[in-house]
Amino acid sequence: MKGKEIKDHVIRAICAGASIALGGTVFLACENKVVGAFLFSVGLITVLVFGFDLYTGKACNEAFIKSPGKLAVIWIGNFIGAVLFGLMVSTHGALNATAAAVAAGKLAKPFYIVIIDGIICEFCIAIAVRGYAKAEGFAKYLVVVLGVMVFILCGAEHVVADMFYLAAARAADIPKIALFLLWATVGNAAGGVIWWLGEKFTAK
Repeated sequence: MKGKEIKDHVIRAICAGASIALGGTVFLACENKVVGAFLFSVGLITVLVFGFDLYTGKACNEAFIKSPGKLAVIWIGNFIGAVLFGLMVSTHGALNATAAAVAAGKLAKPFYIVIIDGIICEFCIAIAVRGYAKAEGFAKYLVVVLGVMVFILCGAEHVVADMFYLAAARAADIPKIALFLLWATVGNAAGGVIWWLGEKFTAK
């Protein structure tokens, strides 16, 4: 990749990270999980409408699967956007306390569960992203909302949302955080590749 291309990907990725963090913020603010899951979809809708670069959105895309360097750049940009937004939200006492409870539950998961949850999440995001690209009219947005709601209500792991939650919680166990994000990244990547292969071999 050339310098300008890297810069463009980073900027769009930072915006995507902040967009998902916005969705995470409203989820933390909602006492009702179903309502929070529904409103979280504003993050992914924003990414899709404005053409931002989201790691989980690209991990099921053939062009990016075959360009891991681009995916790495996007991951870094997402991290910057999500963490900066999360640190801002962490100054809000009530949201920080809720995020801390969410983060504790995530960090307590065994690594293989994080990977499995990452795969489940990526299937949902692939449904949302690929569905948005193929559907028309109201269906474009319905498939995004349903994809997002399903992964959240399943407790699946979206690595960019996780970046936000951990930052909003001010989680401090760096080694545990690094391993958690690694396994979530692996799970999302594996889910993306599986989905892509499924699409490729079932295409008419």
